[in-house]
Amino acid sequence: MKAKAWGEANGVPLRALSSWCAHAQRWQVRLQGEGVPVPAPKGGGFVAARVPAPTAATVRIEVQAGSARVELHWPIANARELAVWLREVGR
Repeated sequence: MKAKAWGEANGVPLRALSSWCAHAQRWQVRLQGEGVPVPAPKGGGFVAARVPAPTAATVRIEVQAGSARVELHWPIANARELAVWLREVGR
């Protein structure tokens, strides 16, 4: 499956997916507690991943400033992080 087709089917923008793929190897090394991250090899293939479905207990937030608009579905379990994010957006 092509990355673009998978992204469209799972609601993930191609640009975000490309970024995830470019940084995946470095994050895996960092999460495993190993030394300096190694850059990803050129020409690596696309690997499909499953994006978890949003949980039922979410808050829908819509922020609009001029022509910019952001819509979030934030898990209620992470309310503290939401408060921090809203405080930063309001600055």
